[in-house]
Amino acid sequence: MFYAFDYDLTRSLQAKDRQVIDGVSEPLACIADRDYWFNWHIQQPLLTGGGLAWALPLVQGSVQIGRCQISKDDVVQISVVSRRNWRRIGMRYERRGADTNGNVANFVETEQILELESKQESGQHVDVGAHPTHIASFVQTRGSMPFLWTQTGAGLHPAAVVAGTDDSNAATCAQHLQHEISRVGRQVLVSLVEHGGREAAVGTAYAGVVGRCVASEMVDARMVRYVPWDFHHETRGMRYENVQQLVEQLRGEISGMGYYWHAGNAPLTTQHGIFRVNCMDCLDRTNVVQSAIARAVFNEQLVRLGVHAAPELGLAAHPGLEPTLNRLWANNGDYISRQYAGTSAMKGDFTRTGRRNFGGMVNDATYSLARLWINTFRDYFSQAVLDFLVGNHAAAAVFRTLIDLRSREPDQVRQMASARETAVRTSVAIVVRDGERVQLACVVQSPMALDSLKIAAAADSVLILTDAAVYVCSYCDRQQKVSEFLRIGLSVLARVQYGAYITDTRTPQCLDPSRNHGVVLSFALAPDHHSSSPGYEFESSLAATQPFVSSADGEKLHFIACKVATEAQVVMQHTPDDAESAAQPTLKDSEQPALVRLTRLENQAPDLLTECLCSAMLSLKLAHGDPSSQFITDAPIISVAAAKQSKTLVEKMTTRLHSALWI
Repeated sequence: MFYAFDYDLTRSLQAKDRQVIDGVSEPLACIADRDYWFNWHIQQPLLTGGGLAWALPLVQGSVQIGRCQISKDDVVQISVVSRRNWRRIGMRYERRGADTNGNVANFVETEQILELESKQESGQHVDVGAHPTHIASFVQTRGSMPFLWTQTGAGLHPAAVVAGTDDSNAATCAQHLQHEISRVGRQVLVSLVEHGGREAAVGTAYAGVVGRCVASEMVDARMVRYVPWDFHHETRGMRYENVQQLVEQLRGEISGMGYYWHAGNAPLTTQHGIFRVNCMDCLDRTNVVQSAIARAVFNEQLVRLGVHAAPELGLAAHPGLEPTLNRLWANNGDYISRQYAGTSAMKGDFTRTGRRNFGGMVNDATYSLARLWINTFRDYFSQAVLDFLVGNHAAAAVFRTLIDLRSREPDQVRQMASARETAVRTSVAIVVRDGERVQLACVVQSPMALDSLKIAAAADSVLILTDAAVYVCSYCDRQQKVSEFLRIGLSVLARVQYGAYITDTRTPQCLDPSRNHGVVLSFALAPDHHSSSPGYEFESSLAATQPFVSSADGEKLHFIACKVATEAQVVMQHTPDDAESAAQPTLKDSEQPALVRLTRLENQAPDLLTECLCSAMLSLKLAHGDPSSQFITDAPIISVAAAKQSKTLVEKMTTRLHSALWI
């Protein structure tokens, strides 16, 4: 963390304009940029209680300063200041991509500042802290690719997965780009991800999302340029000097973008636009490229200031200048990398010395292993603490992380509820037969296999109760379609069991029967159990196995189990007849009534929701005939004791290992 009592670290020189030169005339709390004010949430009592003068903005990032004598009369002070945006703050694999508000992970604004001191006629130097002769700055940004994607921390090279739909990703990207365009101007998007291999999926998606934003005019095409450059391919064989080829490719953008230059009492030039550089982590490759771009701009600034002895030689014309600049950028990269990944930056030997060597490769291998350890055993707790500090989560969420051994997105519940509403609506539209009315539809987890209680994956399913049948649908959120479904006619539904359904034993919440409830639907299977058989239909992998239960008269029954979702529940039904007649008096036979959400049930505990579901099934079963006395059974599906007993030794050891090593 960095701070200054009389200097605003949260904004660039161009954003402050004359503030740094003329001094701050009001408290920092009144002028600081909230996006980069790391402790803004913590200092709310001061800000709302009249203590503005006492509030001190902290910046997470890096501040590096160096001085170099470039001639007999000229001294250059170089500063590299990085400020991290806290809106989507987090650790490496815990926070990737963007949130639904367009805030991206590891978004860092880096400003390179040049201050030139010249001797006066009296032979004394001008005080750089008061009124340096010239000040020039150049700003770049880095940040995760601005759409919805994730990457788990399993292994050294985990695969990245695009999480959102094309439309949602385009909207998210447009929101991010529009904000940055309004803030700093034209965006030159330099993407360094691989064009093939494990990074290709998200790299291709990024190009497609940007193209979609431009084609649909969500973003002005004149304000965005996308530049793909496969860093690993172009520098393979340790040919890191090829980075200069990218700089030459961007030479026109560098010249046209310019930089901020202030002399005397007024700015002489301003920077128009910005380079937004990214790789997967926005750390190692990004730092190499940003330092190369900054070096090219620094050379132009020295020429413009008229102090460059030999412009054709670059920074090497001034002994000590290039090593100083390289050291500042290498240190900057190390700070940013430690904050996001837990180790110093890889490829730091090239940034620091301009050459890649075997020692640097050994260091990179060491950092990779260290990052694997940190990602696996520490980052989830660090993420929870960061979310608490910036106000994303309450203190209870931090302690829950120690039990769950995983972190949560700040808006995870809202995103989940939105996705689940789409799942319910889509499932109803696809599988429910014409003429059937939905009495109750909710989100469940199901094995999606007959006669099985074990839920292997936490993927969502949808349970739909109509006036004629019960549907259980497996829903694919990525493709927004039903991958398989089961239809049980009420005429063949023989028994419904509801009760505790414990599938996990790691946390107290997972062992609470009221929060972990489900239903088991038992039904008679026709001898010819294909999609045309009456009462029972299945599609895809729902194959029948040996019967698990028998009815009172000896009839063989099969069953399917469903566990009610414990949070972000969505419960819907078709509009009741009386409401429909008032709202849609001319509803045609081919049209379906509207689906509405039942928020009163969504806010109930899962055990109460299952009771309502069973009550509705009993009412509908009575309408179809006289059910047996054992039609509804209240008994645990998987009790706490049974769940603990079924836990394997490997699962127990894994939980204990994570709990022991989180620190």
